[in-house]
Amino acid sequence: MKIRDGNLEQALTWIQRKMQSSGIKQLIRKQQAHHINNSEKLILAQNNLERKIKSQDLARKLKAILVKKVRGL
Repeated sequence: MKIRDGNLEQALTWIQRKMQSSGIKQLIRKQQAHHINNSEKLILAQNNLERKIKSQDLARKLKAILVKKVRGL
């Protein structure tokens, strides 16, 4: 970024405007200010486990289908 005429204040306001319009400022605040309670951590862990089990189950079913197809059953 170029600072014109040594005007640092104008450059800072330009940067702040760009950050606000792109949403970076809100993301930074959200990450800094958000505290996850233990109950929330437990719920997130359970959801991740369920997602992992469903994915593994789907992979197992697809493998069985492909094996049958390859063997010509």
